[in-house]
Amino acid sequence: MDISKLVNSEDLFTLKLTGPDTDELVGITFMIRSNESDAVKKVVRQHSDKFLASRKKKLTTAKVEDEYLDKAAASIASWDWGDHDWKGAKPELTFEMAREVVEEAGWIYDQVAAASEDRANFTKSLGKGSVKP
Repeated sequence: MDISKLVNSEDLFTLKLTGPDTDELVGITFMIRSNESDAVKKVVRQHSDKFLASRKKKLTTAKVEDEYLDKAAASIASWDWGDHDWKGAKPELTFEMAREVVEEAGWIYDQVAAASEDRANFTKSLGKGSVKP
């Protein structure tokens, strides 16, 4: 077995959202990138570069929170809201809209972040990952 190919951080994982108070599916599906993917690492590096470029500015809790929210938003490669809306409309996936969703719906943030951070979701031998469309 070629160990270098065991994990593919560029694969996508199918996340079927469950309700915030139950384990029941709500009918919304997100395709999730690994937090080790190039797209997510790019966002993390942007935050680090900003911080390192301005030595006079202090790292604050708000800045750390922003990084986590941006990282989760960047983890969303696509989504299908099924019969559901966000604030009365079908949301089009943009970074800004994904950021809004994960910031305002903590229960969605929790599921997106957990799926993105779980390396097993991107391990081919477990058959969980789905090939990038």
